[in-house]
Amino acid sequence: METFEGLVYVKHGQIGSKSEGPEYYLQTWDREYLLEYGDRGPWELDYYLEFFCRKFVEVTGELGNEPNTVKVTKVTEICVEHIPKKMG
Repeated sequence: METFEGLVYVKHGQIGSKSEGPEYYLQTWDREYLLEYGDRGPWELDYYLEFFCRKFVEVTGELGNEPNTVKVTKVTEICVEHIPKKMG
């Protein structure tokens, strides 16, 4: 398991299409990661990740098979003023 800190935000794919739902991302200091949590249809919201949109969080999970994808185990809101820099 790895831990990532950053800002959760959402991107909507094909504008005007009902076939694609939102994708949830974590913006860290140096890159962005696509967040995957549970199974859902491509047109469905992920209510767990939706709750954390526009919040600074700590995400626990594993890097997925796709580049820059995190399979989320747990998300915890953190209290910071800006995206934390990775130390070390």
